[in-house]
Amino acid sequence: MATQRFRYSAGIIKNGIPIIIAGLVLAFLATAFVVLNLPNPSELDLTQLYLNAEGEVDIEVQLFGLVLGVVCIAMLANRRVRLILNNESLAIHIPKLTGLGFMGLTTGTHRIPLGAIESVELTPVTGIRNIGQAIQQSRLSIVTREKTYCLQPYNFLIEGGPDHRMGFGSVFGKSRTKVEALLIEAPLVQALSLATKGVSFTSTPAESTGPLAGHFNLMQHKGMVIQMALLAGLGAYALVDYLMLTNYLVVGDMPIWPFVAGGLLAGALGIRLGKGAPRAEHLGLAILLGLITAAAIYPGLQRYTLIASQAPVEITYQMTESGYFEHASFPDIDQRKSGIFEY
Repeated sequence: MATQRFRYSAGIIKNGIPIIIAGLVLAFLATAFVVLNLPNPSELDLTQLYLNAEGEVDIEVQLFGLVLGVVCIAMLANRRVRLILNNESLAIHIPKLTGLGFMGLTTGTHRIPLGAIESVELTPVTGIRNIGQAIQQSRLSIVTREKTYCLQPYNFLIEGGPDHRMGFGSVFGKSRTKVEALLIEAPLVQALSLATKGVSFTSTPAESTGPLAGHFNLMQHKGMVIQMALLAGLGAYALVDYLMLTNYLVVGDMPIWPFVAGGLLAGALGIRLGKGAPRAEHLGLAILLGLITAAAIYPGLQRYTLIASQAPVEITYQMTESGYFEHASFPDIDQRKSGIFEY
């Protein structure tokens, strides 16, 4: 048997799917910005994303940077994971920084002679409706006299071979393939089965009773997928347009009806799209869509005002107290609680 090398993938779907989803979200944002009259790039104030009113970096940004750093370290460590299988042994190299040890999986550097393997046990997880979660929780155990090595059976791709991971239809469609059948066909499981002929190779499904057991798979309901795409697009638009593109303050009373109408219409659309899903997911995602839509109404109103209004007219306000400005013909401007020292 020729030497076979395997690399690790934290995800179980083909790389093209996340790229397609990201492209659709970016296209949605680009279209929205073009329709809403994208301002001059020189007007963008990127400091608003990470600085507070005192000019200091927000604690949330610092925490996000810390989490992002940990994720990047884990991703770099994942790229160094290697399994090498030949006629004599299985070599395992899994850096501890991958974090796989927290899941009870084997980490470190090991060399397992094939003759020392007493049995190979495949444990597909059942009882979870989401096939992706079931695959991630399934295990492949290599039992020797001294130690048992525990790996994820589906997450190893053979170098130079085809990508066996799940495609668009399996993730978003009504996949009827059982977890056990997918795992048995995985390259690592197939290669170990051939390399350890004569060694006991068993597949024993295990029923999951954890918090994810029996949960509905949102990714296999087209209406739910559309709602999640709308949530991502509207949420990204609200953050980007409010924080980066619109440096204006709305004065006067804010109308309530656009927020109520937008939220109710989006919620009704969510209820329609989620038809056929369980009640909790059906109503929960519809309510969330309504709330995110209502939040996106505020920068949308600002953008509409900027597009529909005439050329700006300079108006002189009188500062009656620190941070409070008045004009006889226009609404008062109250910046007393803004924390901006210039006022």
